Amino acid sequence: MEDRERLRVVLKHLIEHNEGHAEDYKRWIDLAKNAGMDTVAGLIGEANDHAEKASGALRKALDLTD
Repeated sequence: MEDRERLRVVLKHLIEHNEGHAEDYKRWIDLAKNAGMDTVAGLIGEANDHAEKASGALRKALDLTD
């Protein structure tokens, strides 16, 4: 497998991995809110925002490997 294809495979994996974390973050945000821990929920939400931004950057990188 050439480096470009290997990089595409890794980028796709990282995007899927981040998306899985985003789903987890949303569950933990709900749990924290239900427990009355709004600050904790907000911080998890902030982490989720960073993960989504990272996924966006990885998608841009993936597009450049075409």
